[in-house]
Amino acid sequence: MQLFKAFCVIGKRRIATIGVYFAIYAVITIILSVTAKDNLNANFQSKELSVCVLDEDDSMASKALTEYIGSIHHLVTLENDPEVLQEHLYYRDINYVLTISQGFEDKLLAGECEGLVTNVKVPGSSAGYFADQQVSQYIQAVQLYLTGGFSIDEAIVKASASLENAGNVEAVVFEKETAEGRKEVFYFYQYLPYIFILLLFCGLAPIIMIFQEKDKRNRISCSSQKLWKRNLELAFGCGAYSLCIWLLFMVLGVAVYHGSMFTEKALYAMLNSFVFLLISIALTLLLSCFDLGVNVMNVVNIVSNLLGLGMAFLGGVFVPQNMLSDEVLAVARFLPTYWYVRANNMLAGFSTEIFDMHLYWNAIGIQLLFALTAFALTLVASKLKHQAV
Repeated sequence: MQLFKAFCVIGKRRIATIGVYFAIYAVITIILSVTAKDNLNANFQSKELSVCVLDEDDSMASKALTEYIGSIHHLVTLENDPEVLQEHLYYRDINYVLTISQGFEDKLLAGECEGLVTNVKVPGSSAGYFADQQVSQYIQAVQLYLTGGFSIDEAIVKASASLENAGNVEAVVFEKETAEGRKEVFYFYQYLPYIFILLLFCGLAPIIMIFQEKDKRNRISCSSQKLWKRNLELAFGCGAYSLCIWLLFMVLGVAVYHGSMFTEKALYAMLNSFVFLLISIALTLLLSCFDLGVNVMNVVNIVSNLLGLGMAFLGGVFVPQNMLSDEVLAVARFLPTYWYVRANNMLAGFSTEIFDMHLYWNAIGIQLLFALTAFALTLVASKLKHQAV
């Protein structure tokens, strides 16, 4: 076990690097554990917006709509000047501009649906789309009562009454915390791919490269120890190093989330993280097959950050997959992080996909194929390097 002992001695020199990344991740995890629960509970809370209503019709119906909007949001009075409105939207002084078109009441009475109102909102703003829905609900309610034979006065009163409590949204929880644990635990698993790549690239790759230096490789080859046994000891060292890192983070998870780490879905997430650990090991071994020149650590740091950040952003680690374009997702499917995050999102309920065991095992299988491919490329690269020497 001489090679394994030498591996452990060299590995101790990388403890400082591991300690820095572990400390950073521990702080992030604690912050998420404090804030994530509030974020999850606030997902379905209604919010009062700053709305500017421009009434060009000045009729009973338009005034009633303005009054309804004022009952659920804060009305801001501004002049009808596009530049002024755009400036206030830009600086978020207002969230929404509603223009009630001229002839609004006449069109309602005639049963027309087009051209009743127009709006301007912050592009991509969920608050703006929420306000759109509220305006549409009110107009549809008035039209429904008008169709039922009520007068415009009666339709306005009944529509306002029926929507009086529309802004009071109550979050519905489908899972009990005692049964499924805290959902914040899945935030813990979300960022592990990036951390694993950094720690293994910066910690494990330099150790392997030391054994592949020409002088050290020749000295090892001169020993009486068989080749398969030498490789087995090095493989055992790599596995032990990687397993210790994985166990270290699992212990951190248990310390922060306690029993929530051992619910059924959390255990599936734990398996998902272990499979990605295998991918990280394979990529690290592949990187160590290349001659990176004199400044090995500089090159390793650059490659680990480029590969880690690239896979994290494209795969949905840092940016939710539902916010990525179809073109980006098409590329991301060729990355293991995409399938890791997709499985984690299904387990946590962060995506529109309902958790399905078939889809989960499909994601796990694809990640294993990535790992096997990387291991195969490592063997080929190692053989070509040996033949070149």
